[in-house]
Amino acid sequence: MANPTIKYFPVGNGDMSLITLEDGTRILIDCKLTAKSDGNAGPKICDVKKDLLSSLQKRNGNFFVDVFILTHGDRDHCHGFKDNFYQGDPAKYSQKDRDQNLIIMDTMWFSPMIAEQYTNDDEDAHQCEAERRLDLHRTNHSDKDKPGNRIRMIGYDSNKDYKDLNHLRSVPGDVVTRFNDTDQETFSIFIHAPFKLHLDSPYKDKNSASIVFQARFKANKWRSDYCCLAMFGGDSDHTTWSEILEHTKRFKNDVNKEALAWDLFLAPHHCSWSFFNDTSEDDVQPTSLEALNYARSGAWVIASSKKIVNNDDNPPYADAKKEYIKKLSSSDKFLNTAVEPKESSPEPIVFDITTNGPARAPKKSTGSASGSAGGAGAAGKVVTQG
Repeated sequence: MANPTIKYFPVGNGDMSLITLEDGTRILIDCKLTAKSDGNAGPKICDVKKDLLSSLQKRNGNFFVDVFILTHGDRDHCHGFKDNFYQGDPAKYSQKDRDQNLIIMDTMWFSPMIAEQYTNDDEDAHQCEAERRLDLHRTNHSDKDKPGNRIRMIGYDSNKDYKDLNHLRSVPGDVVTRFNDTDQETFSIFIHAPFKLHLDSPYKDKNSASIVFQARFKANKWRSDYCCLAMFGGDSDHTTWSEILEHTKRFKNDVNKEALAWDLFLAPHHCSWSFFNDTSEDDVQPTSLEALNYARSGAWVIASSKKIVNNDDNPPYADAKKEYIKKLSSSDKFLNTAVEPKESSPEPIVFDITTNGPARAPKKSTGSASGSAGGAGAAGKVVTQG
């Protein structure tokens, strides 16, 4: 089997990442599917929908992902959801849906936070689809566990009550090893956030309540160590990371489960200063630096953002980039999706997860900014199981 991979798509100030496991399981984190980069009329765009489809499998002629994780509902993390992902009874997926290349989500990861603050059409569509699936469980429908109906809740409730569905819930400190009804022996996810306090706080916002998790890869199932640890944090800010540090160390998961260590770190909020403090005039929070101190040898930071330049933009923010680089072995270990492999034709950044850790996959120059950069799997591959 091929090595697992992680692919970070160039979507400007936004997030979209794809984890592909050895057995072909595909986990998509966030989406930003637009015809061209927002606010950019130039040629510096990547056809991310084309590239995503080239990286997915088909079942019965239909594109699907095993798991779709929406870290939070901001537009730059769910843009294009309504028009590109299938919503509704999977048994009713039609030829028209197939012609539009609508992607079936076998399993959704859903944060109850989204149930309270959805503010755009894509987030609303995501909420409606999540509620459809939850209702199947509430009524104990015979199809509730079929691909295209599966769902897992991440975190706690606030105004809306999902306590009758606790059997579907994972909370901070949990380790998930089952994805799309399949147990994984060499891959798991450690849930870091959101915390209940983010729901109860009068100052709560979507960013602080982002799903934060560590993706954990083993070289072999009998190994106790990890060949790659990758952090995904949505738009989480320094207050969230302070809580993550406190919570993880209190339960000794920093030692017992290596839950804070990382080889790949997706810079939260598109390399904004919010990971380090509230405003650019504020000093760096020590807890933010402590979180970065858990970098393992040869670690990388990836900024999913537009090109980082030394101006007052935030995000991305040049001073934030400088802080990340201080924690890396080389400035070459900091990657910006907007300029890889070159600014004139950005392509997804892909890491192969090898027994010796993450390794940059060979760059695939397309000769055109709108071409596909290829993927971990063939678009036409047919599988028989969900």
